[in-house]
Amino acid sequence: MSDTTPNDGKINPDTDVSATPGHHETGPVDASAAATPAASGPVEPVGEPISYDAPVSADSVKRDTYVPASEPGTGAATLASDDAPTRVQPAAYTPPVEPVQPYVPAAAATPVNTAAPVTTAAQSPVFIQAPTQPKYKGNRGAGILIALFATVVFAALYALIALALSGIGSGSFTDTTAKFTNFIVLPIFYVPAIFFFLAFALLIAVVNRGGWWAYVLFGFLVAVVVYISYIGAALLSVQAWNFTPDEALRFISQQWLNPGAIAAAVVAREVPIWTGAWIARRGRSVTARNAAAKAEYDRVLADGPQGIRSN
Repeated sequence: MSDTTPNDGKINPDTDVSATPGHHETGPVDASAAATPAASGPVEPVGEPISYDAPVSADSVKRDTYVPASEPGTGAATLASDDAPTRVQPAAYTPPVEPVQPYVPAAAATPVNTAAPVTTAAQSPVFIQAPTQPKYKGNRGAGILIALFATVVFAALYALIALALSGIGSGSFTDTTAKFTNFIVLPIFYVPAIFFFLAFALLIAVVNRGGWWAYVLFGFLVAVVVYISYIGAALLSVQAWNFTPDEALRFISQQWLNPGAIAAAVVAREVPIWTGAWIARRGRSVTARNAAAKAEYDRVLADGPQGIRSN
């Protein structure tokens, strides 16, 4: 005989073994047997006994309700009463299935830059300052100023020599003074001084920062120019345009050995030598400064360009 005792919400171990929690059947399970209650006989209600003589109502009988398993085919079923809470047996454990990621070839994979964009502040333009080539200084300007001073020296020495020559043929100091006064107002005095300055300034312009030897050597040309200028000044002094050609030639031949012409040539030869030494000394200092400026310019070029950021 089957046991008709209600299970009060408990699982009947004789009727459904698979309903035990944590137990899984190893064999095949008949779905029809799982869906049928374990006991086919009458079910006795829980509580006080029912008299079969008295009429039985549907409310007075507490029926067991069959609750199928959560998933069909598992062979698990539970019996629950109307009063007891319904217990649903857990289904068989199914491991979670991870989604399959699609295969992406390495060549088709595109790297994604997840780094935050870097914002750079706007920078002011940078200008490259090229070094300025130095301007080499010459010695011509200062040399010409020294030539003016040398001209004054030449005129003073030339006048002293002329005063001495005037006193040689004079019987008194008055005659000497008169001859000297007439001499300094004639072209034979100031014309050689003018040509001395022109010839000496031209020599300075050519020599520039040259050495003293240039003034010693080429000072002879300044003396030649002054000597010739004295001959021409003598012709102007006597108004030679009034002479006949023979008289002019005779006068010029008398002036080649004139003491005044020789004195002018000698002074014109000596003054460039001594003042030329002064000019040459200054030229050496200018050359040294130019060499230092050139060396500094070469150093800046070797260091490369320097950047100056504009504001």
